Amino acid sequence: MMVQRVRMAGWVFAVMCCAGVFFLISAEPGPEYEPVMQTLELNEAPDFILAMQDGTELTKQDFSGKPLILNFWTSWCPPCIEEMPELKKFTRDHPDINLIGVNLTKEEFKKESAFNFIDDHQINFPIALDEDGDLQKVFRIFTIPITVVITPDGRIYETFFGPVTAQQLEKKVNALLSENTAS
Repeated sequence: MMVQRVRMAGWVFAVMCCAGVFFLISAEPGPEYEPVMQTLELNEAPDFILAMQDGTELTKQDFSGKPLILNFWTSWCPPCIEEMPELKKFTRDHPDINLIGVNLTKEEFKKESAFNFIDDHQINFPIALDEDGDLQKVFRIFTIPITVVITPDGRIYETFFGPVTAQQLEKKVNALLSENTAS
């Protein structure tokens, strides 16, 4: 009798695990997925070094006096893929605003995946490669995509969690620029 109960409990557990795995695998965000925006208290952006795809290095100080947008992404992330046309549109419409894509290269299956993604999607903005995860640590990136808008004086103005649109970026950058000219 006890053996039958143990077997039955084992089968019930196995079926529940299979059902849970099925629901996790089949769950995808729908088209109504909206990014979460978080306005921070204009905290100082951390110091950083961007290892650019072309081999150069840029620091926070290189952008002093200009707004900067950092978009953290990977090639295997569906919301990251979804937002790329929007980032390209923003870059086309606002060539004077620095938008840099930061590939979390440490999270890629292979480094080449990032390069293939850049080529396949004809990315028109500069790309930094976070090969060792330093940027991921200093910006506390725990989910992707994340887009961080940094003020000309080096403070975090806005953080978007999830895919962002060109219109959302334009609205935030315009607000940032109007605040800077008013002060």
